[in-house]
Amino acid sequence: MCTDEEFHEINSNFITGSIQHQRWIYSSSKQLPFNWIGSRLDDFKIAQMNHARVITQMIFNIAHGLPITLVNNGKQKRCFTDICDGIEALFNIIEDKKNNCNQQIINIGNPKNEYSILELAKIILHNFQKITLKNSFPKFSGFQNLSGDKYYGVGYQDVEYRKPNIGIAQKLLNWMPKIQIHNTINHMLKFFLKL
Repeated sequence: MCTDEEFHEINSNFITGSIQHQRWIYSSSKQLPFNWIGSRLDDFKIAQMNHARVITQMIFNIAHGLPITLVNNGKQKRCFTDICDGIEALFNIIEDKKNNCNQQIINIGNPKNEYSILELAKIILHNFQKITLKNSFPKFSGFQNLSGDKYYGVGYQDVEYRKPNIGIAQKLLNWMPKIQIHNTINHMLKFFLKL
């Protein structure tokens, strides 16, 4: 719920909703890694239950002729970080070559990969249609918009955007994320669709 344009580890206010809502316990656990994405973080078995991470769920739905569900029109923005970039940063923190990471809080994310959920869905759909034979999969079933209350339950609260400030990671680790979202999505499509 922080209103800063970019979330800074030290200077931004740590604001969440009520402890009574499970959503904010989950949010607290994700405060520093920003939406990591990649092929082996979940699978189609989880997607069958409609509980997969957003990209896996969208790929599953498109491949099976199901509509892509957008909560509150999919306007909320997120920054997506390829797991390879994230793991590289974690290794740098653990290795701590310059001995300057001890007791530091470090954001690991990719502020350049910022997209709304609707924009993300359109990228996935475009790349899906580009790399697959359209006749091999069912016709795209379109988008289904649901309110947060209907999808998650009454009282659902969401964050409009979540963009990391990675200045500390750049300074302490000499780290910058390199992988663009299109590359990650294409890799995930090939992995899940066995292309």
